[in-house]
Amino acid sequence: MNQPTRLPGAALAQELTEAGRMDGAHTPFDLVLEAARRGELDEAAYYRLLGRLWVLKRLMYYVYGGWAQGLNVNEYPPSVDYLLSKQLYDDSTHEMVLVDEILRRGLAPTQRAVFRHPNGRFVTASRIGHFVFTLRALANYAHNIRMAALNLGAKLVELAWLERFAAQFPDPALRTLFDGLIAETASHVQMGRFVVERFVEKPVDQELCRRTAAITRRDYLAVLDEIGGQVLGVEAVTPTGHIEIPRGLD
Repeated sequence: MNQPTRLPGAALAQELTEAGRMDGAHTPFDLVLEAARRGELDEAAYYRLLGRLWVLKRLMYYVYGGWAQGLNVNEYPPSVDYLLSKQLYDDSTHEMVLVDEILRRGLAPTQRAVFRHPNGRFVTASRIGHFVFTLRALANYAHNIRMAALNLGAKLVELAWLERFAAQFPDPALRTLFDGLIAETASHVQMGRFVVERFVEKPVDQELCRRTAAITRRDYLAVLDEIGGQVLGVEAVTPTGHIEIPRGLD
């Protein structure tokens, strides 16, 4: 009887998934959820939450555009190229969902007004800026490393807080909004597993995946800390955990 073929990166994919779920178990956004459940967030706070998340999603065009330029013809099967384009489409859809909710709630009259408002403005010297530039710098690595870093790194943390918000956020419209983002975010995690399991074979590439995934988780948690502080009207909320970054990359 033939034994099933062991995918070269299967163990690594599982390792990264477990690390991401552990880091996503408690995030700075938990304090935002707790404040919302206590009735302490008003429409202005919701505008800050939606606006800052919109900025982050909007900037993913910049990241994915740089990554696409670094994809070499025939380096990976067409399915890998398709997965990147699908992920770009998903995140652009999420961006539109967020700004549409801002407009639906009457928090701004037009999308142009959201761009001009501090809630929707991109500031380079910010944790969002740092996270986006971290991802953009991954264009220097092969695509299998990038997909591991984002989809089995930050995306696992994103999925974790989305699931909690979808289950517990008291505002019905926002609860529905967050619930609607889960399926596609979960598919991005599965995309990461697909790429890592099949296309991360060399020990040096596996170590790069561990390090870059840890960095993206750390920097994404810092973004949640920054946004959480803005929503709650404080400088930053206190992170509830610490991510160990391999030496030489912090």
